[in-house]
Amino acid sequence: MSGLPVLLFLDVSGGELLVIMLVVFLVFGPEKMPEMARKAGRLMNQMKKATNDLTNEFKKETSVLQDEINSAHNQVNEQFDSVKREVNRTKAQIVNDMNTETKTTPTVDPAVPTGEPSNNTPPATDAAKTENQAKTPE
Repeated sequence: MSGLPVLLFLDVSGGELLVIMLVVFLVFGPEKMPEMARKAGRLMNQMKKATNDLTNEFKKETSVLQDEINSAHNQVNEQFDSVKREVNRTKAQIVNDMNTETKTTPTVDPAVPTGEPSNNTPPATDAAKTENQAKTPE
């Protein structure tokens, strides 16, 4: 882009505006200048009004969509909160159940022999019994 002039839409400075007014004055003459200024003013007001109307219509239409989006967002948040409460309630119930189970289950110290086989050891198979009998001297 270096070396190329940058063209901006309606980039008119004060000097350029003065030259344009001088050309219009020379072309149309001093009698038509006040009439042309009034027409230009009316045209600018009409353009401003049309722009404002368009902007207001756009805002009105988008506000309807924004209300729908906000409503859907609120519904999603309510459902999320409901699920979150249910998960927390279930979690608390599980923790409570685990705490009551640990309180009611007697703890066995593995260092103290009880003389009875532990409930956690699997039952010996016939092959294991035969092997243990073969190892024990009689």
